[in-house]
Amino acid sequence: MKRLFLTLLCAAGGATAAPGIVKVNQIGFLPGSQKLAVVPQDAGARFEVVPAAGGKPVFSGTLGAPARWDASGEIVRIADFTGLVAPGQYRIKVDGLPLSDAFPVRPDNYRALSAASLKAFYFNRTAIALAPQYAGAWARPAGHPDDKVVVHASAASGSRPAGTVIASSKGWYDAGDYNKYLPSSGISTYTLLVAFEHYPRWFERLDVNIPESGNGVPDVIDEAMWNLAWMLSMQDPADGGVYHKLTNLKFDAMVMPHLAQKEPRYVVAKSTSAALDFAATMAAASRVLAPYQKQYPGMAAKMLAASEAAWKWAQANPAVLFKNPPDVVTGEYGDARVDDEFAWAAAELYITTGKDSYYTAMQPETVSSTYPAWDDVRGLAWMSLAHHRERLTPLADRKLIAARVDGLAERLAQEWRTSGYRVPMKASDFVWGSNAVMLNQAMMLLQGYRLNGKRDYLLASQSALDYVLGRNALGYSFVTGFGARPSLHPHHRPSQGDSVAAPVPGWVTGGPQPFQQDKAECPPYPSTLPALSYLDHVCSFASNEVAINWNAPLVYVSAALSELTPKDPSMSDKENTSTALDLLRRQEALLQFERFSNEMALDIGLKLVERAKARKQVVTVEIARNGQVLFAHGMEGAPRDHLDWIRRKSNLANRTGHSSFYIHTEAVQNGLDHDAIPSFDPREYAAHGGAFPVVVKGTGQVGTITVSGLPGPDDHQLVVDVLKDYLEVKGDI
Repeated sequence: MKRLFLTLLCAAGGATAAPGIVKVNQIGFLPGSQKLAVVPQDAGARFEVVPAAGGKPVFSGTLGAPARWDASGEIVRIADFTGLVAPGQYRIKVDGLPLSDAFPVRPDNYRALSAASLKAFYFNRTAIALAPQYAGAWARPAGHPDDKVVVHASAASGSRPAGTVIASSKGWYDAGDYNKYLPSSGISTYTLLVAFEHYPRWFERLDVNIPESGNGVPDVIDEAMWNLAWMLSMQDPADGGVYHKLTNLKFDAMVMPHLAQKEPRYVVAKSTSAALDFAATMAAASRVLAPYQKQYPGMAAKMLAASEAAWKWAQANPAVLFKNPPDVVTGEYGDARVDDEFAWAAAELYITTGKDSYYTAMQPETVSSTYPAWDDVRGLAWMSLAHHRERLTPLADRKLIAARVDGLAERLAQEWRTSGYRVPMKASDFVWGSNAVMLNQAMMLLQGYRLNGKRDYLLASQSALDYVLGRNALGYSFVTGFGARPSLHPHHRPSQGDSVAAPVPGWVTGGPQPFQQDKAECPPYPSTLPALSYLDHVCSFASNEVAINWNAPLVYVSAALSELTPKDPSMSDKENTSTALDLLRRQEALLQFERFSNEMALDIGLKLVERAKARKQVVTVEIARNGQVLFAHGMEGAPRDHLDWIRRKSNLANRTGHSSFYIHTEAVQNGLDHDAIPSFDPREYAAHGGAFPVVVKGTGQVGTITVSGLPGPDDHQLVVDVLKDYLEVKGDI
């Protein structure tokens, strides 16, 4: 991702505008996805969807009104075929145009993409040979062991003077180059960790075939651990400060890692941004690693201690801004402001420790919300706080958290609604790494959808993925190895230096942007328009490089859409919500008791705890009958505020006779803020999932079974799963 000046003569092509084709997501859709294509304005007024192998149309419709997209200078029309839900292989037909690329509609359609985008991190590992059984054609010897790294003069301290040799092995190569940088590493690792935090079931089933696969830990965590181990080595144990980067003095040649220059590598200067990125990532990693003590003994505690030490260093050194020393010319990742890093680190430490002092230090009222980038991480703070809002201490302003997340999502959705290409990104967003901008916008839209279920947020995030996979002005799939016309010549040393014609798969390339910082070293760009300024050429570090912090949101978004897209696409949004209420009523009708004794409460409580342990979850459980607590247990690591959530959720279930998740869902359907339902004092009632009514047939409700510690839907589902097994209820509920 850095400014390497090349004079290469490579066989590759420049991108050209593709005005005469139908542009569509080239790897296809889930049955329940929104499905859009972009068509030139002068095409016929109607479109058809036909089987890829030929045959009669299976769907037809009228193209939308012409609309201009300033980013590409085009006037286009939208073909909306969301109503096509039957699995199959299809093409779009418009009079006067070639048939579109073939694309599938099928369940689980993004699993291969999700696996490949995660596997890309394995392909960029340092200090390990990539064996054929894991890497296939892209197997290679180990490069850059980094077991003997020199402390640069800029990083010297009393205990580690210049020239000291330390070990700083493992980690990922940052991008197309072979160096390692804390700011990009932090956001990348965090994004993988929270992808697992938000969608554990998806990643528990995602085996990407890395050396650690099968060790009882999801591959996404094992992969993150490879980089976390390196990050830990970048902290000075004497004071808690963190080195900004590990690098050569200059970039390596465009060769394989094991053939790169053998000159010394250095850890360079501590910085405030590095310390805070480190603190935030380690705090998040500590809570994610906590259930995996067997595989990674003591690691969660070590990471939390390292996080707090880095935080203390940053507080004592609040304005150490990084600049490359004169003899270092590799990527700088300089950041003129660190207030966003302070907010992010404070939020993560608050969530993990439960200490109010960290929430106060965040100064949340002063922190706005933006889509994230390595140099602007405010949005990550709000993303984490929103996910964990049910287990935060009473000090947290939950309305502010919701407002920050929803406000950003609504701004992005508004751009999506008015965009000619129906994407959340506007012309001014086309900067270096524009595809990552699109994917990070999608990630933040998904936080809004997870918070309040607004369907537009899900649709806009799907459009962002569609863009990256082919529904863009160039008609490219910007992910190597995926689609009819993928990027073929990324600025990526292993892809260029090996003997394999195809690039390493699963990498999202940077994407078009108008500044063309590499134009002196490259063939002419086809255009200066933001969405057309792209070269599929190895020389183009400005538009065609890969980077770990660009790939991480692709891992997140492909998993999130797979998990969140409705499974019954034939219904309207309101019908889907009504169906959800019907399901919740069915659960309440079926999960009733003939009698309810103290011994039964004990048995159910223990089963809830056992099920949570098996899922690597930390919860608090309370079972009460007629106001008397029959079972109460807080698992190791459960904070005290779980008890307040249990009190308020069970109050709601006792007052309404419904599960607390039913009331939550009903409020959303009626357009209400579930944290401010009229007639329910939020100090006494919480419309969040987890409290389920204990109903004895012929008697009525006699108590509640309540779980706290997970997102509301997961708290609710844990109770339902255990009761279904305990009561031997058959079928899906």
